[in-house]
Amino acid sequence: MQGQKHIPRGRLVLSAIAGLLSGFISVMSLSAPQAQAAGKGLEQMSGSSAYRQFVDDFWPQARRAGIHRSTYKRAFRVMQPDWEVLKRQRHQPEFKLTPAEYLRTRVSEKRIMAGVEKLREHRTLLRNLQARYGVDKHILLAIWGMESNYGSFMGNHDVIRALATLSMSGRRKRYGRQQLIAALKILQAGDISPAQMKGSWAGAMGHTQFIPTTYLGYAVDVTGDGRRDIWNSKADALASTANYLKRRGWRRGLPWGWQVHVPGRAKHLLGRRNARSIAAWERLGVRPATAKSFYARKARAWLVKLRGDGRHFLVTRNFRSLLAYNNATMYALAVGLLGDAIAANATRRTAPVARGDYSQHKAAIAAHERARLKELVESAVSATASVR
Repeated sequence: MQGQKHIPRGRLVLSAIAGLLSGFISVMSLSAPQAQAAGKGLEQMSGSSAYRQFVDDFWPQARRAGIHRSTYKRAFRVMQPDWEVLKRQRHQPEFKLTPAEYLRTRVSEKRIMAGVEKLREHRTLLRNLQARYGVDKHILLAIWGMESNYGSFMGNHDVIRALATLSMSGRRKRYGRQQLIAALKILQAGDISPAQMKGSWAGAMGHTQFIPTTYLGYAVDVTGDGRRDIWNSKADALASTANYLKRRGWRRGLPWGWQVHVPGRAKHLLGRRNARSIAAWERLGVRPATAKSFYARKARAWLVKLRGDGRHFLVTRNFRSLLAYNNATMYALAVGLLGDAIAANATRRTAPVARGDYSQHKAAIAAHERARLKELVESAVSATASVR
């Protein structure tokens, strides 16, 4: 342009370097709190920009999955990442609980007695769900207790925001994108509004913490109001969990397993590769530690022993259904033991079973086993009648 002064390229480079040095000196001259705040502000600016760019770039993939533009706009009403998710992505906490500590904290006296109270409060609902799906009502309560402490904490993260943040980068990127598409489909179906779609930082939702893909595959509307509402409807949430377990192989009337005494000659027969009938385990000298006796003796079972824990458990195919819910042996054992403790305490009028120490309460556990056997017989009679 006429009249514009030409500046040599080398001088421009030197000027840019001088500017950077000046900025660096300015930051270094700030106090530690000021510098930290300035750094955090720059990081958040960068994170917000990356989030907006991801939302723009992800739209074609969402459109190919059948998501409408109007749904997409409603879902991304807040164009900021979830900062807690970013923090968790970078700094995963280390869990150092031993198996015994894990079971003791999960199967606590407080959680047991809360489960007994929920059993009384929702007796009719739970009885109907057990009859409909064949899943032990005490197991449903145990999962509810484990996942959200009976609905007292279901997570307060905006699920779309959390999943989009996970989808941006990191080792959970593939998971985040798969779940984000599923979450958008849930919104588009009208089951929940974006504002009410709350969950954990990893996208687990509702009373029993379904991830979006699990929701799409297994959630049910048992109330008949046209929505599968696992956030606000305990009935829908518990029915959805029962439906999930049933479709993942839960067998009506079969226990998840027992804590057992194992003779020395059988202690090495651990794992599913050594599965055999319960009757065969009895012949090897395996005996229930707390229940009066085994039942369903033709069913196949295998031994489980947690590392660092002296107890053995004889588990059935229903244990595999619990592993499908959360593929961790400690979790599945905690659900089974919590369910047993809730059932045992529901029949007691004295002090509760304390923190998973079931060896001190054989009478209560035996009563629970008798009740389970009665339900098995009643279930068989009902099934025979339906066939006729």
